[in-house]
Formats: sequence, structure tokens, C-alpha cells
Amino acid sequence: MKHILLPLLTLGLALLTACSSLIAPSRPLEITLESTGMHYQPSTFEVTAGEPVKLTLRNSDSVDHDFSIMEIPLMSMGATGEPMAGHEMGEMAVDPQLHMAAAMNASNSFEFTPTKAGTYEFFCTVPGHKEAGMVGTMIVRAP
Repeated sequence: MKHILLPLLTLGLALLTACSSLIAPSRPLEITLESTGMHYQPSTFEVTAGEPVKLTLRNSDSVDHDFSIMEIPLMSMGATGEPMAGHEMGEMAVDPQLHMAAAMNASNSFEFTPTKAGTYEFFCTVPGHKEAGMVGTMIVRAP
């Protein structure tokens, strides 16, 4: 009986360890975008479908900026700041699905989980900013 008990306990412990890593929620990938001079830095970044992302928009400019994606499949989204922060997007016919504003010389963050691989354009909705070059690309890789 002793010879069977030790291997069974070892196997049980190994299974518990393996399962706990599957159950544990993954920490969000943290990305910081700097907006200054009508540009985002970095202008391109990559994330993985199904994995949470915490995006921070740090606005070092003397005017308001935002981060917007018109359409993107999402599992969840949650703001850690004020996503709109009293921000006006101009006269858009349709609101962006993913949107967060940062007032001048301020930062704002939100978390989201993209669900579909693809390339998504992000831009600033403040009138004239997209046309001045405030655009970038988020690449969502398959898991």
C-alpha cells in the first residue's frame, strides 16, 4: 500500500499544480502610449487575442488627445480612470467601440481583452488630429 500511495500523491500534486496555472487569471500586458506633437509613441504595438491588456495614454501635449478604435471584437473592457474625461470627440456619425481620452498633461488607463486576431487602426478623434498624423496600428496576434 505504501508503494502505491506515494506515486498517487505525487501525481495528484502535479495535477493540482498544472491546473492552478490554467485557472489563475493572467496579468494584463501593460502598454503605455505617449501622445505628443500630433503623434503616438509607439505608433505600432502587438497584443495577443484572449489576453488582457492595460493601455495607458500619457498626454504630454498642451491639447486633449484620445485613443480610439472604431470596431474591434472584445471580451471585456474596464476603465481604471475616466475613459471620456469630459472629452468631446467632434461630430462623428458613429462612436468608436474602444475609446479613452486624456486631458492635456495628464494620463488615463483602461483594460480590455481583444478576441480576434487582426490589424486595427487607432487614432485621435479630436477634429484635425487624425489628419495631422495621430494614427497608429494595434496588431492582435492569434493565441
